[in-house]
Amino acid sequence: MPALLVVGSAPCLHDDLAAARRLYPDAEVMLVNGACVAVEDADHVLSGHTAKAYEFAEARRKAFPNAKPWRLHANCARINRPPKNEHPDVTDWWGAEFSTGATSAAKAARIGLQMGFHPVVICGAPMDGSGYFTGESQTGKVITHDCRRVGDPAHQEHRTINGYREKFAKLAAGEFKGKVFSMSGFTRDQLGHPADFLK
Repeated sequence: MPALLVVGSAPCLHDDLAAARRLYPDAEVMLVNGACVAVEDADHVLSGHTAKAYEFAEARRKAFPNAKPWRLHANCARINRPPKNEHPDVTDWWGAEFSTGATSAAKAARIGLQMGFHPVVICGAPMDGSGYFTGESQTGKVITHDCRRVGDPAHQEHRTINGYREKFAKLAAGEFKGKVFSMSGFTRDQLGHPADFLK
């Protein structure tokens, strides 16, 4: 299998993706959530928030009406009975065990490994608080913690990011070690740069 380039929504995504494509010119590309509108030439889109699958698919179709065929991935609690009627745009269903608690980019990496890609390279997901690229699909800005926020929102956001980072670091030291790499930021610090893998 070729490499898989998993693309998040940080402002560095285009630079990261261009550099990764130089390393892996035959790689397939999986766009994550709001990155669905960032790159026309992609093979896969992950709806890390299953309830938003239609919105991500529709945003991509609107942004790139002439794009080559692509697959839409999502996961659900009961893989033996995925909610196809609720989400007819989803082409590939994955079980709840593919959720990592360490951002949707980590979920995409876990799915990529299961699909047999090697290596998986994360682009545009530095987990450094740099925000979203200009033009990101509004459907990508899903805040799931609003109903639980107590006190200072900035403090809650900091706690959420730290929680993601802790879980991501465990993945990097465990199941992702030597298989998943990253082009930038905290995720690169944890996983290593793919050029190191090629040496």
